[in-house]
Amino acid sequence: MNDSPRQTNVQPMPAIDGVTVSFNGLNYLRPELLLDFVSISLSPLLAVTPVALLYSSVGVLQQVDLRRLPVEVCGRVVYPISSLKLPALRGKLIINAQSRRLKFLESLVAISPEDNIHGMQILGLALEFTFAQPE
Repeated sequence: MNDSPRQTNVQPMPAIDGVTVSFNGLNYLRPELLLDFVSISLSPLLAVTPVALLYSSVGVLQQVDLRRLPVEVCGRVVYPISSLKLPALRGKLIINAQSRRLKFLESLVAISPEDNIHGMQILGLALEFTFAQPE
């Protein structure tokens, strides 16, 4: 039995025509689209890390960084996406290990009457993928 730690490979979201939006060197998964794990790598996916949200505010593209917490890929996971900087920007990352797919669902929620979410739109979620390296 081998007790050595498993070797991993971390890859950023690649550019995929019609599926991602590029901004400031990152590729963002568009909302509502299913992403098949094999379109990133044939290796087993161990974790997905949300990196940043891309949004537009009155037509100006902007990004907000997220805490880089890896989400383990096991079963079906619904992971909440939010930022302390912009609490009105929210979303869900749905990871389904059985179907080997994930989806990003976005929403804008006015937390208080002072929140001005008019003219804002969430355009995508940047991700990093942690794969097991082949032995």
